Amino acid sequence: MSAKKEKCKYWEKCYRKNKEHLAEYTHPADLVPKTEVKTETTNVRPCSSKGSVSDNLQCRKSPQTSVSSKYTRVTQSEELAKRDTHDKSSTMKRSVDLEENSKRKRRRLGETLRYDRYYFTKIASHPAKFSDGIALSFQDILSLDGDKLLKTWQFTYMVDIDWLVEEYEDNAPEGPIFLFLGEKEAQAVQGQIMSAKKTTTHSTKYSRIAVVPVTLPMSYGTHHTKLMLLQSERGMRVVIHTANLIMQDWTVNTQGVWVSPICPLISTPTTPSNSATSGSSASGTDFPDDPDCLGFKPYLLKYLKSYNTKATDQLCRILIKYDMSHTDGVRLVGSVPGMHESSLWGYPRLRHLLHHFVDGSKVRPGWRIVANCSSIGTLGASKTDWLDMFIKALQTTNCTRGDNQRGTVANVKVPHVAQSTQQKTAQDSNTPPGKSPGDTHQAERQCLFQLVFPTVEMVRNSLMGYCGGGSVPYQLQTHRRQPWLRNHMCRWESDYGRSRVVPHIKTYCRISPDMKKLAWFLLTSANLSKAAWGQKCDGKKTTNKECLRVRSYELGVLFVAKDSALSVYNPSDRSGMLVPYKLPPQPYHSPDKPWICDVSYKEMDTHGNTWPIPDLGC
Repeated sequence: MSAKKEKCKYWEKCYRKNKEHLAEYTHPADLVPKTEVKTETTNVRPCSSKGSVSDNLQCRKSPQTSVSSKYTRVTQSEELAKRDTHDKSSTMKRSVDLEENSKRKRRRLGETLRYDRYYFTKIASHPAKFSDGIALSFQDILSLDGDKLLKTWQFTYMVDIDWLVEEYEDNAPEGPIFLFLGEKEAQAVQGQIMSAKKTTTHSTKYSRIAVVPVTLPMSYGTHHTKLMLLQSERGMRVVIHTANLIMQDWTVNTQGVWVSPICPLISTPTTPSNSATSGSSASGTDFPDDPDCLGFKPYLLKYLKSYNTKATDQLCRILIKYDMSHTDGVRLVGSVPGMHESSLWGYPRLRHLLHHFVDGSKVRPGWRIVANCSSIGTLGASKTDWLDMFIKALQTTNCTRGDNQRGTVANVKVPHVAQSTQQKTAQDSNTPPGKSPGDTHQAERQCLFQLVFPTVEMVRNSLMGYCGGGSVPYQLQTHRRQPWLRNHMCRWESDYGRSRVVPHIKTYCRISPDMKKLAWFLLTSANLSKAAWGQKCDGKKTTNKECLRVRSYELGVLFVAKDSALSVYNPSDRSGMLVPYKLPPQPYHSPDKPWICDVSYKEMDTHGNTWPIPDLGC
């Protein structure tokens, strides 16, 4: 008797076809009784002396009644064997055809991807209309080119190792899966892998995982970057996204993901003159033609080199061999823990890129900064403590003074509370419909900065109910220190069927008053916090340059239009940049409260649950 199989944790939602998986776990189809195969002799009654004459005559007319029962059984066995062989060959042929069709579809998907914009992640329970052309699943990304993966590198903050192994089952690379995590998280995952190898029959699946601990030199810092590097026979793909490697993040949260074009191997040896685009230095991080690392490849290598591990050094030596010139339409914005006096990391990096690539003649003061994030750090007792400096950095264009401006913006003026009637009238022309034109405080926050953040009601009525709020770890103690921030908060609502899908995506942009144009758009892992973006280190200067303290690893991709402003996404022709929230963002109403994860909520959610104070790990 065969051993009882373990129930698959995905049950009816499982889409695995891998034989090892089906043999190891029970699925709903296993519980359906199999119908018996009927043969031609099943309905033939044997001859009997007790039967009527007509019955016996009818029985004799049957060809099979004139042969022995042994011969009948042999004939039935042969017939069943033939059918079984035929069925198996048909099944195998169908399986091969389906696999080939699947490969062709994957290749088409990879070829039709747009690299000048990002995509959402697919929501498991959503109709296809909310995903077609604008969303990708984890499986889509792993199998984009329909080719065998050679090696993959995964950088993340959190991981469900069992889920990750399951996801890789149908797209297992020939080489290892490198997994970069903070030291504490890496230690925990290594323990889980060791335990799984002892208890799981297919321990080789876990042997593919190579965990790389990432040192965090600054207190309160995290390894928060979400990055994939996928090496296949056709080339290398770079994927920058906002989702942890856990099932919830990829199936029931609103996330963003950018996928690079396929980067082929460089066919000819590089020379110093073209090192900026192809990368010819021995270390993989020195580019004489691009000292500021404005290009995609130089900055990616510089960022990876900052990890200072053997695994990332080896990765840099691999990446140096690939041509990433087709990715130069986008720019990278990263954060690396430490004390910095350059404009390579944090908000100075974003300011530096905006100064080089944003045409200030086409961006007016009425163009506001809008951000959305899943967590908020301690920003200070007032807006002037840190947020004003951050906003002004994001307002930089090539008409401002760039990296030496120290937070001063030449072409943007903050409206004063006391204004003349003429000034108020001019300001009111940029006020979105439905807003009070005389409210100067509201006009200020609309023109300068808005923060889209989920309310308690939004989380309570979400697909996951209160459980979805675990992805939004804003804490009560932090909120009490900055009550002024509520004046900038706007409701999470979405035009893409995601109004009830808790957002874990992080974006920053500068948008026109008519909500149709974008000066730039940033998709990143960085929440709104000093740890992610950096803060000035007072009294720590060793030169005349600005000193910055950054605590966490972060990475994002910046989209800037080459000639004119970017267009907001148009569903009719699927052109333009997706903006995850509804435009214009709606400020909080008087009863609205921002979601705070460590507060009890007694009103029932969509699943009939209340929310106790949870023990969250973010």
